[in-house]
Amino acid sequence: MTRADDEAVTDFRERFAQIMVESGMPRTAARVYSALLVTDSGKLSAAELAGQLGVGAPAISGAVKYLVQVRLVERGREPGTRNAYCRVHEHTWHRYISQSDPVLLQVQSGADEGVAILGADSPAGRRLDETRRFFAFMREEIRESMAKWQRLQAAEHERD
Repeated sequence: MTRADDEAVTDFRERFAQIMVESGMPRTAARVYSALLVTDSGKLSAAELAGQLGVGAPAISGAVKYLVQVRLVERGREPGTRNAYCRVHEHTWHRYISQSDPVLLQVQSGADEGVAILGADSPAGRRLDETRRFFAFMREEIRESMAKWQRLQAAEHERD
């Protein structure tokens, strides 16, 4: 790659990170995630991330911890070495969305409990019932969408 290409990738990486920040991701985590996305291997060491992003090791460590916690990346080691890296999960967004069901179910169940306590006829009970119904709807829509996505991906791979 030429220097101009490197600059274009760096500019894109930062613009994409800003999109992630605006959607609620912490800034350094967004920059780390974007750096991993634009790397062909999808993996970088903490030192490589720090060097690319111009931030210290503690900031990288905190960002990676957050990204692991929200299941967007994983930590690993090169076989036979002590070299650690951070890697984007394969099929990141499918995995991320698919794993959201327990959280959605928890909100749905909590709202259901609130309806039982407050009564379905009260204003608060009606709000909680709408919350319960919305999360039940979203869980089913996500399940169906993920199945559709898998079918589309399989068809795509058959064409390759």
